[in-house]
Amino acid sequence: MTSQIILNAVEDVPTDSRVCHYDELGEDAKEEFPTLTESTDASVDRSVVDELQECDLVKYTNYYEVSIS
Repeated sequence: MTSQIILNAVEDVPTDSRVCHYDELGEDAKEEFPTLTESTDASVDRSVVDELQECDLVKYTNYYEVSIS
């Protein structure tokens, strides 16, 4: 099963956000993350979804808000 992940660059980081840093992600998530920052319709495997749903934001080149559907 695949899920869609949408990343939105954000300027402000709420203090209660769960922030994950790119270098702390697992290999599958690291591999997919750069593509996800550029695509609005990418689907990913469950392992990537499971990892990214632990984060409200991911710090990469910017802070990205993570939405999963």
